[in-house]
Amino acid sequence: MLRQEGVSLVELLIGLAVLGLVLALAIPNLTSWMENTQIRSAAESILNGVQVARAEAIRRNYQATFHLTSSSGSADWCVDTTVQSTSGNTDCSGNSGTSINKVQSWAGSQDKNARVGASTSSTQTYTAALSAGAGLPASVTFDAMGHMVGTGITRIDVTNSSDSNARRLVIIISSYGLVRLCDPLLTHSSNPQGCA
Repeated sequence: MLRQEGVSLVELLIGLAVLGLVLALAIPNLTSWMENTQIRSAAESILNGVQVARAEAIRRNYQATFHLTSSSGSADWCVDTTVQSTSGNTDCSGNSGTSINKVQSWAGSQDKNARVGASTSSTQTYTAALSAGAGLPASVTFDAMGHMVGTGITRIDVTNSSDSNARRLVIIISSYGLVRLCDPLLTHSSNPQGCA
């Protein structure tokens, strides 16, 4: 009859050392993956919000506005179908004396490291990121044809607040109401996911 033996202390220590080495190599990649996932989630949420505003304007045959509501740069947004008063209501609350028909909203608190900045410039270069909170709060309004009304957001950068080397994504809004998500590290001429 064969006698069963357990694991020796040396074998156990070797196994723990190998496990520790594998974890040490995997954790930085896991952290980077989680940060990129938060940026992608926030960017897709904002992209969907802008598309909802444009679709609501066309569907209702009335103006709809997409608002980035946080001045700190978190990815909070809302969509309403009220023509804005001159006092500049930018939070979908109706505080400026207008009645708000809020269609949809998003609180970006689950994407805690994702930060946004916005620009209304008609000419854009994508080499430098907009800083978190730049140009916020901001909005863009679409008419019943889905075109941008007046001046509004033309570019939204989604970056990482804790890692300046993390991935950056950009949402571009044309005056015709076309909206797309792109990667500024890629060129559009060689890759359809590129920005410039």
